[in-house]
Amino acid sequence: MSAVRAVTMGPAPATPPGSPRMSTHPRPAPVDVYDLTEELLLGGTVKGLTITGNADQIHLQRQARLLEEFVRRGGRVLVNGHIVRPFLPGLTPWRALDHRGPADLVITPVTPHPVFEGVDPAELLYRTGVPGTPTGEELTRVGVAGFYGRGYQTHLPEGATVLHGIGPHALPVDVVHPLGRGQVMVHAGNDLLSFCDPDRSTRHLGPRLLAWLEGTL
Repeated sequence: MSAVRAVTMGPAPATPPGSPRMSTHPRPAPVDVYDLTEELLLGGTVKGLTITGNADQIHLQRQARLLEEFVRRGGRVLVNGHIVRPFLPGLTPWRALDHRGPADLVITPVTPHPVFEGVDPAELLYRTGVPGTPTGEELTRVGVAGFYGRGYQTHLPEGATVLHGIGPHALPVDVVHPLGRGQVMVHAGNDLLSFCDPDRSTRHLGPRLLAWLEGTL
């Protein structure tokens, strides 16, 4: 079993038989946010957590001491979504961008990171939800079914590195910062694993992210 857990809001829903899959990468084993325990996080088996954007942040705040110790001991955490109640040192509230279309939400690489190696930022922004894999101008013409993010982190902790910016001012949407012997990555948008499309440049995003969370990348 992978050393990474996906922290979900309630039990993870089962995928109906025959459902289409946007991604073929391995999925981390799910764990209900209410089942985060000292035994699970500090027992030495789990190396990384990816926290879904809909997880109960009030409960995560109640587990702040445990989560901080997990990271300081060398664990890695990916926090997805809109932070309203910071539950780890270095997390700050999310702020929405004033946007009227994709041009206001353009993704700009700022600092290279192995998780995003080879990823075309345009394929993060434009995700059509239609059959096939349009690229370039065709991708722009078909349109957008979902965005990488619609907001940004308001403040950055000491030692933070901005990986991607969003909008005309390249405000921080993907940030990583150290905490003790571990690291915290924040993606201020939809769950990052959902952007791994098998026929686009993002196809390696999922496996690379899991390797980073396991501490092998």
